[in-house]
Amino acid sequence: MTGIIGVRPLVLVLLDGWGIRAEREANALAQARTPVYDRLAGTYPNAVLAASGEAVGLAAGKPGNVQAGYMTLGAGRPVEQDILRVNHSIQDSGPRGLATNPTLQKLIQRVRPLGGAVHLIGTVSPGGVAGNQHHLAVLAAMLSHEGLQVWIHGVMDGIDAGAQAGIAHLAELMDDISGAEHVSIGSLMGRAYAFDEGGDASLVKTAWKALVEADAPRAEYPSAHLDKCYSKGVLDDRIPPVLSQNYRGIRRDDAVFLVNLRPDLGASLMQELLESEAGALLSSAVSLTALDGDGLDWVEPLFARQHIPLTLSETLSRAGRTQLLLTETVVEKNLSLFLRGGVSRIYEGETLALAETPPLAKMEKRPELAAADLTIEALNAIKSAERDLLVVNFANVALLGRTGNMRATIEAAEAIDKYLGKIAAQVEKRGGVLAVTSAFGKGELMNDPETGAVWRGPTRSNMPFTLMTPGPRMPLRFGALADVAPTILDLLGVPVPDMMTGETLIAAPDRPGPAPAPAGSERTTSVPA
Repeated sequence: MTGIIGVRPLVLVLLDGWGIRAEREANALAQARTPVYDRLAGTYPNAVLAASGEAVGLAAGKPGNVQAGYMTLGAGRPVEQDILRVNHSIQDSGPRGLATNPTLQKLIQRVRPLGGAVHLIGTVSPGGVAGNQHHLAVLAAMLSHEGLQVWIHGVMDGIDAGAQAGIAHLAELMDDISGAEHVSIGSLMGRAYAFDEGGDASLVKTAWKALVEADAPRAEYPSAHLDKCYSKGVLDDRIPPVLSQNYRGIRRDDAVFLVNLRPDLGASLMQELLESEAGALLSSAVSLTALDGDGLDWVEPLFARQHIPLTLSETLSRAGRTQLLLTETVVEKNLSLFLRGGVSRIYEGETLALAETPPLAKMEKRPELAAADLTIEALNAIKSAERDLLVVNFANVALLGRTGNMRATIEAAEAIDKYLGKIAAQVEKRGGVLAVTSAFGKGELMNDPETGAVWRGPTRSNMPFTLMTPGPRMPLRFGALADVAPTILDLLGVPVPDMMTGETLIAAPDRPGPAPAPAGSERTTSVPA
């Protein structure tokens, strides 16, 4: 253990969406003026961290994402993501297979005797972050095989997949369910209405009216509706709700099934459904993976939330160390759930503080979001020196990058650089330690390199890790996101749990020197195939 921290707190700054890519073209980070970040990276030791595919618990070659990145960073080891858990169960024909899942069987047994229908709400996208259309098709076919009427409410993506790729994905879904006798498309809508974090209340209400009351325009051919929207420049995530000609709304004894892969996406819509009079008439409400939010306790997941033991937060708490986690409301789950391994309760000695995110509708005009408030709290915590670890999460680049607005993303990076400068100056003045990294990429790749179209999703990029310490520079080795937690524990002089397979990034004299850079660190990274 290094245990070099003499001045509290050790400060860990997490810059969401800040990946590595050498090319300037379509690279908001390279085009932004970031003198503070550039000085830190040029003056102090830095490393390159693998942050995609198997390094973060995903299939090989898959882009990283916020949930996988933060879970891996906090756990100190890759954590198998829910998409792989679901995929394995689909392929398993034995007792652990999807077909024999107890929650799915219970749903069937509740709905079938009552003659109700099952409303599947899920993304029409192979993106695999908010959801996956393969899961939607498999579940629809299974329920239809059981004799149940199934209505699919397709949520168009546009962020974790191409901005207007939904029409092709819808065609694939229609082909996949063509042999299912009792399956129909009930509605289509963009994820802004049903599947975005911090969902706009008015949009969620519009989605509710479409699903429950069948109150929305109708279209005979869904693909024609998408074509019409595309011709007006509307992207998939903003497709307004449209109903099929024969959809009749949610009725007594029906069941609602959210086909999700994240605990926060779709939660607002489910809350709206369950809190209404229609919620009391449902025979069942289930989700593919566990949801997190008020009033959602009775929504039964097919796959329970993973609780990862001995994360960074828990390990520090057990060691009697104190920690303050700072983020803003729209990305609260980054630190309240993902970083903490799916455990929502606060540990002893740990505090989570949230700054209120300004209205997202004005985000592109105010790219600094709540960064000023977060920085004030961070500076106060550094000056008070009452905590052992301070974690500050700036989500600006990732959130603005999702809009596809290059200029706004550049401005977000420049705003964060200014606030990073304030934090770095205070840490430097006090002779403290500052670590700067990211859990997933976005701003470094704003266009699909193959098509040139706007790309709004995460990337396969590696992440930077810079360590500012007083005194002699500490050489770092190349590594992966799983190495961040062991490095923080090493700096604090806290033993690393055996369950953490990651290793400290600090290449001390008695340790092996820098390892080769992870694959892809010297080349352009691209969007998913």
